Amino acid sequence: MILKLNGESKELVASEMALPELLNQLGFGERPVLVEHNGTALRQREHADTVVAEGDQLEIILIVAGG
Repeated sequence: MILKLNGESKELVASEMALPELLNQLGFGERPVLVEHNGTALRQREHADTVVAEGDQLEIILIVAGG
């Protein structure tokens, strides 16, 4: 599948996948992220129920704390 990830095309082997699996594949693992899926900001609890498919658009922002 091909999707837009942070404005750039990204090709993946699967035709669709669960968002948590995609985040793991991208190296985010359990790190806190904000995700916008096709223009809709997702709550953390919605990640498990979200499936990413061909042509979807994602914006992923890593949350970091600092002072």
